[in-house]
Amino acid sequence: MITSDPQLRARMLLEALPYIRRFHGAVIVIKYGGNVLSDADRSLTELAEDVALIRSVGMRPVVVHGGGPQIDELADRLALRPAFIDGLRVTDAEMLAVVRMALLGTVNPAIVTALGSQGAPAVGLSGMDGSLAVASRVSPELGYVGAVSTVNPQVLTDLLATSAIPVVASLGVDVSGQILNVNADSFAAALAVALKATKLIFLTNVAGLLEHLDDPGSLIAEVDVAHAQRLIESGQIRGGMIPKVTAALGAALGGVERVHLIDGTVPHSLLLELLTDEGVGTMIVGGTQ
Repeated sequence: MITSDPQLRARMLLEALPYIRRFHGAVIVIKYGGNVLSDADRSLTELAEDVALIRSVGMRPVVVHGGGPQIDELADRLALRPAFIDGLRVTDAEMLAVVRMALLGTVNPAIVTALGSQGAPAVGLSGMDGSLAVASRVSPELGYVGAVSTVNPQVLTDLLATSAIPVVASLGVDVSGQILNVNADSFAAALAVALKATKLIFLTNVAGLLEHLDDPGSLIAEVDVAHAQRLIESGQIRGGMIPKVTAALGAALGGVERVHLIDGTVPHSLLLELLTDEGVGTMIVGGTQ
């Protein structure tokens, strides 16, 4: 809720000013999770408002997305049953067509349109465009699933130079031209490293990393790579959070200064994490300290 106290509102603006100055001109990669998008009307509008604002004060946002729930919904309508191995979607030719339809036909244009409605010009694309993300197959059992091996960021840097916001779907292409389904978290991390991004922000549906898995009050505001790795090894990070945190650590070790895990269902969490002292999630800093 926006406060009606003018003094408090002024203090909030003054608190944001150092961050606006610090990150002016910085590339900020924002990974928007399909689970957040499931609450489409509110969360998508708030994402667009937040991204439009940080662009207007001189930051250079890049939005990356997957769309797991949207893919599942379309697959169900087509009577296709999803299968997963180690958290990755088994993608045969039929499922690849569903993935492409969901990401390029539904999720990507929804984000582009929402940004445009806030006066923030956006361009939808995927890792296939301009050979942005060259990938290789992960395993025969997974089918058309890839991991990014090379990023050619020129198409993104060209768009950023025009002040447009790239909105990138997590599809790659191999050296033969075959389209591959790529995990959106690792895809975002690879792009952030290639763009030498100052920040990579994962908008998900959890608050961040917890020191104790069953204690919501044990949210960790800041953690280094070594500490996060220990949380995985001790079982404090489980299930679907493991690939997300692994991608975050890869980005931090790859040169991204700060990686954030925040709850995208919290109103305007992106602004709260970027422009306030306390933030709302977990920040992972590079190195092992």
